[in-house]
Parts: sequence; structure tokens; C-alpha cells
Amino acid sequence: MAHNERFEEQAALEALGMPLGDESDAFARHRAEGCPACEELLEDFRVAASAFAAEVPPRRPRPELRARILESLRGSRFPAVPAPTRSPGAAWWLAAAAALLFVVAVWDDARLRRQREDLRSQTAQLSAELDGARQEMARRDMRVRVLESDDVRVLFLGGKDPQPAARAKVFWSEKVKTGMLLAGNLAPLPPDKQYELWVFAEGKPVPAGVFDADASGRALFESKNLAGISPAQNFAVTVEPRGGVAQPTGPIVLAGTPAA
Repeated sequence: MAHNERFEEQAALEALGMPLGDESDAFARHRAEGCPACEELLEDFRVAASAFAAEVPPRRPRPELRARILESLRGSRFPAVPAPTRSPGAAWWLAAAAALLFVVAVWDDARLRRQREDLRSQTAQLSAELDGARQEMARRDMRVRVLESDDVRVLFLGGKDPQPAARAKVFWSEKVKTGMLLAGNLAPLPPDKQYELWVFAEGKPVPAGVFDADASGRALFESKNLAGISPAQNFAVTVEPRGGVAQPTGPIVLAGTPAA
């Protein structure tokens, strides 16, 4: 039987020795199934009730005080009324009432903590969804700026050792000086490595940015803006230290030349 807030109320009543009503059997079955949350609450509530009861000891009026009050009333036109005495259980019920208020406060605080945790979880989920939406918008913007450019050219990259099965396309616009790479069959890399795209201009490699492949070996990547370079002659992808390097040092895994 799944834990719910009603069982927490039952735990508070049981800790105070109060009747559970019609739900006593359901609560007993729930405890028999082994609910760590209820057992922890029972222990906390019992400690709280004991603490309050210990602070309010039962007291009776002294016999001589009662005798003096009765003596002072003799001869009065008012009938003598026996001095009320507090039953031994009265103090316990006062302590129980105080403990019940404490238990309710603890229970409300626990419920508020759960609500705050739920709110944080929902906020994190919404933040992740927002990040995903932003990434999707960025990808669409990339397609608009590159794929719809009137001078876009398509480059086919073939796999090289040590990844001969790797394949990629680069959509390059000289006007925008930006390219979009779509790759597949890329091998997973160690955490300290990344793929780096190079644009060759006047025979020299220019770093165009680093990227990672997903678990299926695919990658969708937009190069950084390379406004200062000469017209692109060819392209390559190498394996480099994470974050990239200024000059290629690792093995070439993809290479190709743009179609005219």
C-alpha cells in the first residue's frame, strides 16, 4: 500500500495514544508492509509527545490550602464549594494537546519541504526543456543562415584512418563565412578529446571549432564565423585535446574538398 499524507496523520494520532477511527486497520496493514517514512514519523512524534508531557507534571493542591479555603467560607451566605482538584490525567491531556500542535507543525513543515522539492524538480525540468528549445532554435537559425544562402556549396567528407567508415557533409557559405557539418559513424572519444573542424585557406589550416559526437556517432555542428579568411579550399576533421588547438596535431578522420 503506497505511502500518503493520510498515513502521516494516523502516525501522529497513534503517537499520542488517540483513536485512529475507521482507518486504523488500513494504517496497521500499511505499517505491517514496512513503511520507513511512517516508522520515522512515529518515532519523532513519540519523542515530541514525551518531551511535552515531561515538562507539565501533574499537581494537586496541598491539603492545608484546601482546609484554609473551607474555613474562610464558614458562616458566609454562600455555600461552601469543594475545591476543584485536577485529575492526574489532566496534565497529560494538556501536554498531549501541546504535542499535537507540535506534531501538526512538524507535519506541515515536512509537507512544505516536499512541495519545495517538487517545485525545484519542476523548475529544473522546465529549464532543461527551455535549453532544448533554445538549441533547436539555434539549429534552425543555422540552417537559415547557411542552407538558404545563395552561395552555399556542399562538401562531402570521407573517412580516413583510423575511422574509414566515418562520413560527413559540410554546407559552406563564402558570403556568411560559416559552415554546417553533418557527420555520422564517428567513433566515441575519451573524455579529454574532441573532434575539431579545419578550414584550409591558402593552403593553411584555420580552426573552425570543436564538437562531440552523440552515442550513435552522429554530430550536427556549426563552425564559428571565419570572416577574416580567404576563400575555403578544403576541409578536414581531426581528433584533438578537449577545447581544441591552434594547429592540427591529431589524426585526420574526415577530409574532402568543396564542389565547384
